[in-house]
Amino acid sequence: MQRVLEKITRQLNAYDEASLMQLWQEYAMRVNEFEPTKRWEEAALALCLIQAVRWKNQLFNYHLATSATPADKPDMPDVPVFFAKRRSEEEPAKTDDAAKHKATRLRFPDKA
Repeated sequence: MQRVLEKITRQLNAYDEASLMQLWQEYAMRVNEFEPTKRWEEAALALCLIQAVRWKNQLFNYHLATSATPADKPDMPDVPVFFAKRRSEEEPAKTDDAAKHKATRLRFPDKA
């Protein structure tokens, strides 16, 4: 199983993020329209893989920036937030336009 996962990650890492992001909207739409089929499951996994590449690249760029010389650090990016904070740790929501994220977030219905 581990060898299979490593092979998949090597193949995925060979693709560039820009090419994968062009497919993001298509897979997001498929995932948003739930149907209990293998096709939907595969679309959900594909969307997760695209997001994983984006996440990996953001983390890589952050760590690369932190290792830069002090003269190169004024434009260092903020630490990427990948894991949701507990509700008690969340900061109050910002209301100005600059605070809005450019990413599209899929809303899944709450369990009834």
